[in-house]
Amino acid sequence: MKKLLLSFILPLVMNASANDILSSKVEAPFYAKQKVEDGFSNKMMILNSGVAAFWKRIEMIRNAKSHIEVEYFIYGLDETSKALTVELVKAAKNGVRVRILVDKSAAIFELDEFYAKALKEKGIELRYYNDATFFKLSSINFRNHRKLISVDDKYAITGGRNIENDYFDYSEEFNFMDRDVYVEGDVVKVMRESFDKFFENEITERPVLPVRPAPTRTVKRRQSGTTKLKEVTLSNAKVIKDYERKFNKAKAYVEMDDKTADLLANYEALGNQILVGKQMHSCPTTTFSTDAPGGKFLTRLFDHYGNQYRHLRKTLFDKAVNVDKKIVISSPYMINSPKSMEAYTALLKRNVEIELFTNSLASTDALYVAANLYFDIEKWQKLGIKTYLHPGTYMDEGNGILVDVTKAKWGTHSKTQLYIYNDKSLNEFMIGTYNYDNRSNHYNTEMGLFCQGSDELFAEVSGNIQSRMNESYFITDGPSAIDKNGKDVSIYGANEDDLLMMRMIQIPSVLLQLLL
Repeated sequence: MKKLLLSFILPLVMNASANDILSSKVEAPFYAKQKVEDGFSNKMMILNSGVAAFWKRIEMIRNAKSHIEVEYFIYGLDETSKALTVELVKAAKNGVRVRILVDKSAAIFELDEFYAKALKEKGIELRYYNDATFFKLSSINFRNHRKLISVDDKYAITGGRNIENDYFDYSEEFNFMDRDVYVEGDVVKVMRESFDKFFENEITERPVLPVRPAPTRTVKRRQSGTTKLKEVTLSNAKVIKDYERKFNKAKAYVEMDDKTADLLANYEALGNQILVGKQMHSCPTTTFSTDAPGGKFLTRLFDHYGNQYRHLRKTLFDKAVNVDKKIVISSPYMINSPKSMEAYTALLKRNVEIELFTNSLASTDALYVAANLYFDIEKWQKLGIKTYLHPGTYMDEGNGILVDVTKAKWGTHSKTQLYIYNDKSLNEFMIGTYNYDNRSNHYNTEMGLFCQGSDELFAEVSGNIQSRMNESYFITDGPSAIDKNGKDVSIYGANEDDLLMMRMIQIPSVLLQLLL
């Protein structure tokens, strides 16, 4: 299950800089708008299935000729991450330059320096974003939440998925319903250039690779009954054994084995079945927007933080203010700030419909976010905002399963927004990494890919969101909730233990909302 950092740290700076520079004023690679009429060409495929999303990544890696860029917030050490890693190793062996950038958040970081060394021996360079420790409390919140794999400046995938079993429908305990977008075309080069900016930024660490300890070490010890020191030679056998254990584990992780080969074969068989029915569609207007790397505590004090680093939220605001019919927001973690509530109110006054789809207590992996959600949900309902909550159960979308995940706990993890106009030709969607919470708004670096003007792509994205909402709980007066059959259900959908735990942390969670 996804592991998230809950840092109970009082913020020293409470408000972000003013939103006084529009996203369109930001230069590439942090913002790019490409239109077919200007000679640009971009095609997209929507990946709702975790099985198909995993296999599409493998296809991209196997087709690589020159270079591969991999950037994720979470890079686990499980079956699917190993399978993807050995494919990257194979690509590197064939002469492809492979670079991996992983966030070094203490709560979720696993791909440590021993793995960096094992990958280095295979020709792959691994770097870490923001190694701020718990001793650097002021900078530890600034995480890289971007998710990207790009190949040869031709193909890329971004969206909500990290690299771990629960994002690819392979956990018997907890899985995320998510959404990625696969893109081919001119925008991929811009996405890769943004990766370069993060990979080379001063906040990014080149790991110090571990070295095998010497057989012995010499220390000075006081002689009994005297003040004199003498040198004593001690064995390093225990330290060496620990080093070898860790490094052997890392080396095994980057090597193909029978279990991994079988897993890849199973993903290939089912993934191809799903992908054969998928189509690529041209996107008339493609927009890519991302935050800039390097933000930390001092940049909030001395730089124009909002204008120099926080670009994606400007793009989202730019899109939202022009909508005249409906906005739909799908986000696993939804904490509406005073500013977002102000924007909602302005939209509602213009008779713009607002629909939100997020996790219930039954489907979340973050109780502290749920605590804030239920604190505010009645207020949203009274304003006229329509809210849907994932019930925590498996939803059969016909996308296939490799293991018995139907009895597992499920939750939404897709980060998608729909901008719906009375003039349908203006309809637009965003698929990316941005959660509707304060972490994505103020701290985490995020990215998003927008498409406007494609009826086919928009219909697929909006149709899938609608089908997921139809299977969920809808919040009514009270607030109360009804399920897909119109039957009254608990708005929490969870057992008493989870409900009690949420209530115990509700007050501190609300007080520390800015960090969540």
